[in-house]
Amino acid sequence: MWLYQASNNQIQKLDTFSIPNQDEVAWFYLDHSNKKQIIDQLPIHQLAKKNLLHFSEIPKVNEYENEVVLSICSITPNYETVKVNILAAKNYVITIVDEKEKKLFQPLPTLFREDPKQMAHPGQILFHVINTATDHILTAIDEIADELLKLEKSVFKDPFENQIGKTAYRWKSRLHGLRQMIEPQEEVIKVAGKEDFPFSNDESRFYFQDLESDQSRIISALDTFKENLMSIYNLQMSLKADHTNAIMKTLTLVSVIFLPMTFLAGLYGMNFEHMPELKWRFGYGAALILMFGVGTIIAAFFRVKGWWGKNEQK
Repeated sequence: MWLYQASNNQIQKLDTFSIPNQDEVAWFYLDHSNKKQIIDQLPIHQLAKKNLLHFSEIPKVNEYENEVVLSICSITPNYETVKVNILAAKNYVITIVDEKEKKLFQPLPTLFREDPKQMAHPGQILFHVINTATDHILTAIDEIADELLKLEKSVFKDPFENQIGKTAYRWKSRLHGLRQMIEPQEEVIKVAGKEDFPFSNDESRFYFQDLESDQSRIISALDTFKENLMSIYNLQMSLKADHTNAIMKTLTLVSVIFLPMTFLAGLYGMNFEHMPELKWRFGYGAALILMFGVGTIIAAFFRVKGWWGKNEQK
């Protein structure tokens, strides 16, 4: 528990939780081992205790007579959502984080020690808690952008790699889940930044406006990522089709080259009695020269037209 004393503008760390005095403001990072014991002794509404103990499926705000419970979310380095419950009262804020990411708010004590005035009001503590959760989301968004860029480059390296399509589908499913979880958080931030919100002050409301912009950027980025994944999938299908067409084109050109050669071979292979070339001394060599000459002329024609070879690449 971190306690801010307005009389001397200092903060101190306490090992046990207690309701602060009138001229004090406290932030308590509640551990799961004793959360029920501490919550039970809080002078808050029974429904507030229930909502504080159990994580909500989506971000939301529950307002009561003397306190408010906010449910928000963040993202772990593994791109999984982590749920956070926040209790804001007259002069204290309590934070409970999902067990899979206990170090989510580790930077906050350092921030408060360097600038104790950041704890001067519950609204400012509330802002820093939500802002820290949002920063983790923004960091994850930037990392996801890099991952999708790598995925797009891999399509050009090997468009026939089946793992690319599977990876794109997994990312699409993951991003859909992230968006479903993060989108309602924008409304939570708007509520916390309103003038009639009882646990924020004029100073913190300006910062909540920036958080709204960050949240809009996050939602927009997730939508863009989903569109990019569809583009990656379509790109892979297009490159596959182009590569297949190139193979079929090569096979077709080879077939066209050998078609007249096959005709000549079949013509002189009929073995009719009255075929002068069969008894000609140079007939075999002349037939070979004719066949390979026709094939060479056709291949050269394709090359000049740019249908085959280096001219095709240009």
